[in-house]
Order: sequence, then structure tokens, then C-alpha cells
Amino acid sequence: MTLADLIDAFRDESFDNNRVKYFWSNATLTRFANEAENEACRRGSLLVSSSGPTCTYGVSAGQDVVLLDRSVLKIRRARMASGGDMLASATAAQMDLSSPSWESETGTPIALVTDYQSGAVRLYPVPTSDDTLRMTVSRLPLRPMEADEDKPEIRAEAHPALVQWMLYRAYSRQDAETFDPKKASRALLEFEREFGGKASMRNEQWVRDSHAVGADPIA
Repeated sequence: MTLADLIDAFRDESFDNNRVKYFWSNATLTRFANEAENEACRRGSLLVSSSGPTCTYGVSAGQDVVLLDRSVLKIRRARMASGGDMLASATAAQMDLSSPSWESETGTPIALVTDYQSGAVRLYPVPTSDDTLRMTVSRLPLRPMEADEDKPEIRAEAHPALVQWMLYRAYSRQDAETFDPKKASRALLEFEREFGGKASMRNEQWVRDSHAVGADPIA
């Protein structure tokens, strides 16, 4: 489905296609459609990448922190291009216990410290040569849908359920003509049947910080 198809499906479901003036503008529905895909990806980790700018980061000798693309939700696996094993995962607290001077240690990275800086990972030890960090990540869509012909990045069979989020958001607006909590609740239930319930941002961040990489934690 294209963005135009999603909007048409929404108007058909909400009976907003037989009016002289729509209750919801195309701009509002475009925003709801992009929200829907983002929510689906947050709940279901539906987009996974192992190549491209979200997954590949050049690292210079002496560089300890790597800033991640804003679309990255979770690191599933990681390694340095120069070779070796998959990088382990560790929190700063674990590193403090295992090696109090870890921040000053140098060598070939063997682990990612996942809660050292927001939107970034910390390499341990600090690399002594230029390298490339390569990862497999779960992510959000790379760009929002804007034009009528734009399509969601998630699989096509999941597209119809995105309309349920659009309906939920539309019926949740505090408007005398369109506010309908019962319809909103039913639409959200249908969306969650397809994509699952929502975790809190706090829980999502905990997963990113404590369980970011699939490799075993550093000893």
C-alpha cells in the first residue's frame, strides 16, 4: 500500500470519504500513518539491517565513542571489520567492577559499553588503529512517508493494520464531532493484535542499555 492507499483506506473505514469537507486533513493522516509505522517497528522490531549507514561506522584510532544513527532501536550483533569475534555487551557498571581503569585501556575492541552515552556506544578497549564497526540493528524507517506514492518499509501484509493506528489516533482527538473513545479503543486493540502491546520508553531504554548486543556479556 502507498501513503495514498493508507489514507483512502482510513477514509473508507471512518466514513470520511462521503463528505464535502473531510474531518481529518491529508497532512494529519500522513502524520498518523508515519506514527503507525514507527509504533509497529518499536513493538515488533520489524525492520532489521546489516548494511548501510545505520549499520556501518568508521572508527579512528583513539576514538572511544561511536554515535549511532537516530533510527537505531537495538543492536542485535556487532563486530569490528578487522576481524575477531562478535563484540560482547557490557554496561558501565559491569566494566567498573571488572576493570576499574577500563576507560583508559587501549587495544582491539572486544566489547560495546551500551549505557555510556545516549545515542551512542563506547568501544572497549579504545581502538589503537583505524577500523570499521559493523552491526546488525533493529531500526525505525529511514525516512517518513510524504508523497502519495511513498510506501511503508515494513512488509506489505502488515500495511492494512497500520490503518488501525490511524483510526485510533483520529478517534482519540478531543473534538466534539470525531472524539469516540470506544472506536479508538477497538482500533488500538486491532493494531496491538498485529504488532503487540507497547512497552514504556523506560523499558525500551533499559533493553537498549542492558541487553543491546546478542553476544555474551563481558566477564
